[in-house]
Amino acid sequence: MSSFKDIGKYMEEIVCGEHGVPGCDILVKRSHETLYRYTCGYSDRENKIPLSPEQLYFMYSNTKPVTATAGMRLVEEGILKLDDPLMKYMPEFADAYIMKDGERTKISRPILIKHLFTMTAGYDYGLRSPAINDLLKNSGENAGTVEINAAHASRPMAAEPGERFIYSVCHDILAAVIEIAAGMRFSEYLKKIMFEPLGMENSTFSGTPDVLARVSEQYASDKDGNITRVEKVISHVLTPNYESGGAGLISSVEDYSKFADTMSCGGRSAEGYRLLKPETIKLMTAEQLSKVANDTGFSCAAGPGYSYGLGVRTRVTHEGGRSPLGEFGWDGAAGAYVMMETTNAISITFGMHVLNWPSCIGSDHRVIRDIVYDTLGL
Repeated sequence: MSSFKDIGKYMEEIVCGEHGVPGCDILVKRSHETLYRYTCGYSDRENKIPLSPEQLYFMYSNTKPVTATAGMRLVEEGILKLDDPLMKYMPEFADAYIMKDGERTKISRPILIKHLFTMTAGYDYGLRSPAINDLLKNSGENAGTVEINAAHASRPMAAEPGERFIYSVCHDILAAVIEIAAGMRFSEYLKKIMFEPLGMENSTFSGTPDVLARVSEQYASDKDGNITRVEKVISHVLTPNYESGGAGLISSVEDYSKFADTMSCGGRSAEGYRLLKPETIKLMTAEQLSKVANDTGFSCAAGPGYSYGLGVRTRVTHEGGRSPLGEFGWDGAAGAYVMMETTNAISITFGMHVLNWPSCIGSDHRVIRDIVYDTLGL
């Protein structure tokens, strides 16, 4: 049987050593109790500045579970409905279209809110259409979340709504819907229902100079796994006023773990705050693609055994390693990883800052996940 010390050894010898990641950080919780915390390596490799447990990271797509949770909170409260048409909140999408035989053709069915959660709305990850570029230019690079996402309606879709899963801007558009439905800025809604109640004091969508100073230096891996330092920016954040629901969160492992632990404990925090009801989390983590898409092909960096729920990967078979059915989470472009599950109330929050990370660390997230379960005898 493994021990938690094996995780630290793996991080030191394999993730940072053999694979060359400058630094990484992990926090494992069960039922609000910290089982293991370990930080190794550097936040600034070139200047030998050690990685701090308080380090901030660009969470990139680890933003998506947070956005999905905010959306499900509105669903739970009856403010938003999964079967609502997107054009109810953003009328621009009434004119959404697809190109067929070189002709602009109106889509045959409306985009629904559930299509945004499941990334089956029909859009790809195009962030720089002519309409968006014009909007950015005309706004002096200050356009906001709703304005920019509304502009997606003017570009052709990659597929009909509900046709297939496409990794895409769906969660960015969902953030705009949340902003409209909640009647407040997306980040303010998250602050109200999540950040403040959970004590997530170091989570933000605002990359101000003082925040960026606390963010770990950012690196990138090439196809051969060579890691070099790159500019400390999030390319998905198009303006200072744009809050990307798919990639814009800045947070720490400690902060993000408060969210992960709350979700793993059925939506209730250590202090007793109710973020979501257990039945809402059950719906969120249930496999959805077979219900909403014709083509249900799906793969993720967490390996085989997964499909997609309402904004999160979800384990549907025992193939590919340890963790129970219904385990859920996601990962980010720079290597952030979250695993949550309510069966044993376990969460794993992992932080690093290397873009294109699969080329250097491969399946390290899965190995660490399985060490946790082996250590606990589960």
